[in-house]
Amino acid sequence: MNIRRSFVRLTALTVVAAMPLLGMAGVASAKVAHHAKHHKKSAGKGGPTANIIVTVDPNGTSNPLFEVGQSEVYAVVQVETLPQFADDEVTISSQQLDSACNNGISFDTIASGTDVTSPHTINVYLDNEGNATVVLSGTDCAPGLDLVEADLDVAPYYTAYTWLTVNPPGVTPPGVFGEPQTNGAAQEVETGDTSKSGDSDIYAVFFVEENPVYAEQTVEIGSTQLEDRCQTGWTWIPSSSGVPKAPGTIGDSGQVTSPGPGAGTTPSTVLDDDGNAAFVFKGTSCAAGPSVVVADVLAGTHDTFTSNFTVLAPQPTIGSSVP
Repeated sequence: MNIRRSFVRLTALTVVAAMPLLGMAGVASAKVAHHAKHHKKSAGKGGPTANIIVTVDPNGTSNPLFEVGQSEVYAVVQVETLPQFADDEVTISSQQLDSACNNGISFDTIASGTDVTSPHTINVYLDNEGNATVVLSGTDCAPGLDLVEADLDVAPYYTAYTWLTVNPPGVTPPGVFGEPQTNGAAQEVETGDTSKSGDSDIYAVFFVEENPVYAEQTVEIGSTQLEDRCQTGWTWIPSSSGVPKAPGTIGDSGQVTSPGPGAGTTPSTVLDDDGNAAFVFKGTSCAAGPSVVVADVLAGTHDTFTSNFTVLAPQPTIGSSVP
């Protein structure tokens, strides 16, 4: 018997037997990573169910994020977990994007009943459906690929991440486009149905995109339907230090207590050199349903753009397909 040949044959069989196991582990890891990054396309399709997911909108090939104004970044960050983690605290951060913006980044929430801006990172509470949403903004930011992270601050300490691609300012097709989007439709599941998580809150960003010939011209935005849906307060915050609008300050009781900035005016700003601008909308105690958003360019042919934005009632989103 040739002992050396038998040993080689045994070794080869061991390697061959191990290969399928290695392959299976690689596929499972890839599936989880893909699901965490593209869950809106794969949720409810029979793929694995994650315990926590974080997404940033706009972000992707169909709705890329382009900087506006002075290299400004505006986006909506959504954290989705399981309902069993209701009222647990999560931390949302992006050290890479924070370093890429000369003035750093900030996160905004109205979950406490007041508008709170938190620099660099933010701590918020999950609602009864396991969800939380905030607005992300930054100025003087370098384009590139940045990691955004969400961490569950209590046991079992789950962590989720996604990659945000920030594109430099550029010319884009004309129109007004709302974020976040699901399956190509501008819509958002409200967050907040506990004392810690808020009260049916909405966080959205609307991008107005026009021909560059209208650079430095004024653009206005509004939505009577969307504003009327939010019964205890709402606000518009424009890019490039434009004119904001709010009907009043949201007090601790959730009621409007005094006239807000720009009360009685129309929110406006100027288009950047590529003809683009952004407007952040935040509202509390908002009724579900569709709303028409209108943007008007106050120059030239006075172009008017419209789009639809749908508010969905609070609901679990992991492991289900949002309509």
